Amino acid sequence: MLEMSLASNIIIALNTGSGKTHIAILRIKHELEREKFKLCWYVAPTVALCIQQHSVLSTFLPVFVGIISGSHHPDQWKNRDLWKAVVDSHRVIVSTPQVLFDSLRHGYIGLGKKVGLLIFDEAHHATDKHPCNLIMKEFYFALPLRPTEGDVSGVIGRPAIIGLSASLSYRSGDVERAFR
Repeated sequence: MLEMSLASNIIIALNTGSGKTHIAILRIKHELEREKFKLCWYVAPTVALCIQQHSVLSTFLPVFVGIISGSHHPDQWKNRDLWKAVVDSHRVIVSTPQVLFDSLRHGYIGLGKKVGLLIFDEAHHATDKHPCNLIMKEFYFALPLRPTEGDVSGVIGRPAIIGLSASLSYRSGDVERAFR
């Protein structure tokens, strides 16, 4: 699955405890080498899952991993300088979908300029008006395709996407369309 994620956007649908996060970590490590000036952004649907995944990623990645959620004094996240400081001091960020969506909407983060890999945990939520789906519709598809070869550092383009889910539901077709 790692090899597949290097070639195209994928949804990894495996049971809980079967290695989805491990594959994501391997892919993040690859992206950190490929995109030396871009972030890997890990989106988890709840603060509790953000905290859990931040702990796991911090343990297994050789870089600083930041965490941002609505529980981290949300008023302070309206400060452009704070966003710049966080982005400049981390290579991996874990956040809730709403935090990423709001930061994109306010122009604090440029998806194609600053993010090389975007991972959606619990990707089956990415339907209708969910922030994950809105990130894709409003920001991702507006970007040019990303180059697949050569030096890509600093190139503006669509980040690679990985969706993770242990429970793709009857609406999985909606999820797959969101990631195309």
